[in-house]
Amino acid sequence: MISPTYLCARCLIDQATHAVELAVEDPAERLALMEEVLGRLQQDFPGKIPAELGTLIHRTIWRKTGKDPYAALKEKSNRIASEIVTPLREAGFTLRSAACAAVAGNAIDFGVDGSRNALETLQDELKQGLAVDHFERLQREVEQARTILYLTDNCGEVVFDLLLVELLVKMGKEMIVSPKAEPILNDATVADLQSLGFSGMARLVPHAKASIGLSLDKAPADFLEVWDRADLVIAKGMGHYETLYGIQKGIVFLLKAKCIPVAESLGVQVGDHVLTF
Repeated sequence: MISPTYLCARCLIDQATHAVELAVEDPAERLALMEEVLGRLQQDFPGKIPAELGTLIHRTIWRKTGKDPYAALKEKSNRIASEIVTPLREAGFTLRSAACAAVAGNAIDFGVDGSRNALETLQDELKQGLAVDHFERLQREVEQARTILYLTDNCGEVVFDLLLVELLVKMGKEMIVSPKAEPILNDATVADLQSLGFSGMARLVPHAKASIGLSLDKAPADFLEVWDRADLVIAKGMGHYETLYGIQKGIVFLLKAKCIPVAESLGVQVGDHVLTF
């Protein structure tokens, strides 16, 4: 797990501000929401890891407003990403190019300042190489695996994940894809994946209810069953890296390092693409 630093406070407050602005328009309501969010942060920071603190923020906003602030952005992300992916699929792709595209897709993240314009820069992200490149091990692990568990992250990004899942299915792998059970931030849910066609090639088993990352001690029994029998876990995004790194299981992390604490923990620069075990 990744411990919080003083820099996480700035990011969490920015994340809360963005979500509040999406959720409500009235300035008085925004102020009241931010007051409650800041109270939660004061109570729990820095005792919880960043993913847990982000979860508290978004659950608070959801509870007070009763709506998903990111619904429109999620739909827009999937639409634009689908337009970009179409020529990639038509041109054909290898395991390496599909994995790199999946990493590039992780740039789409409305919870991180500096990544909210990623829909405009995706073509550049797709041209970027890997700063940490453990692809050869990934290839060996995939060749040996029978069952692969794929933990998804954000909408838009999942369109690129679909390329990799399609390829792994063609390679004869049993694919279990695990999104969120309920909305949080711009993370993909079961409904989002169904709308993109995932359910036609893989079993969908959600792993968390409205939580950033994955806390195994809170995961449902049906998910833990597939977790235990999976030969390889592909975990997308910083939330999964923050919550699962260090667990003694075959987990490959595919992500863009979008903040200083995560980048430093990986030995890379902010903005770098990473494929690591």
